[in-house]
Amino acid sequence: MSSKKPPKKLVVVRGDILAKVARIANREGKTITTFANEVFEQAIKVYEMGLTLPEVVELYMLTKISREGGGSVVPRDILRYLISKVYRSDRDELTRRFYEAGSWFGKYIVARVHDRDPLEFLERLLYANVWDVKEVYVGKSGGKLSVRCVAPQLSEEETRLLASYIEGLVNALGFKPAKNDIIRGIILLDFEGGGESEGSHGEEGSLIREGQE
Repeated sequence: MSSKKPPKKLVVVRGDILAKVARIANREGKTITTFANEVFEQAIKVYEMGLTLPEVVELYMLTKISREGGGSVVPRDILRYLISKVYRSDRDELTRRFYEAGSWFGKYIVARVHDRDPLEFLERLLYANVWDVKEVYVGKSGGKLSVRCVAPQLSEEETRLLASYIEGLVNALGFKPAKNDIIRGIILLDFEGGGESEGSHGEEGSLIREGQE
């Protein structure tokens, strides 16, 4: 018994979009109809998962930036063990290294998305890449910037190291630390400026390091 083919419908598409579709389909060695159906099928899967296409594209971009910037996946138990060992014996050096890693990644973001303001997606970048974070807020008002992170599963030392990493990252975007409030699992950081970053973590130390003393 022969099966019926699904009925076809005529869809009106803008000429400029159709031209791009035709170029991509040709490059992929597919007909426009085949390529369009594949696109629609994948789009339906995205929306059935409760997401939108812009969200998926942005998540991919953020993940790609993180991986290209040296991000890697390490089991939490192993990372926690290593941090607890080193933090007790050389807290200041480990804190400095986290700050410098954040600073490097901040500069990488600036270079990578030179056509956009990094602050536009800093909140989503932190949410996508920070350990066990439940809530992230980034707010800018005038020359002041606020960063709030809630990650209840983090230990005291992990919280402080993460805060140092964020401070280095934001400093690379041109803001200087102004105030901090850090307790286990909660990071509240205020910055000011928005001009050129000093890009250093020298003798005065960071505000977060001072807060540990």
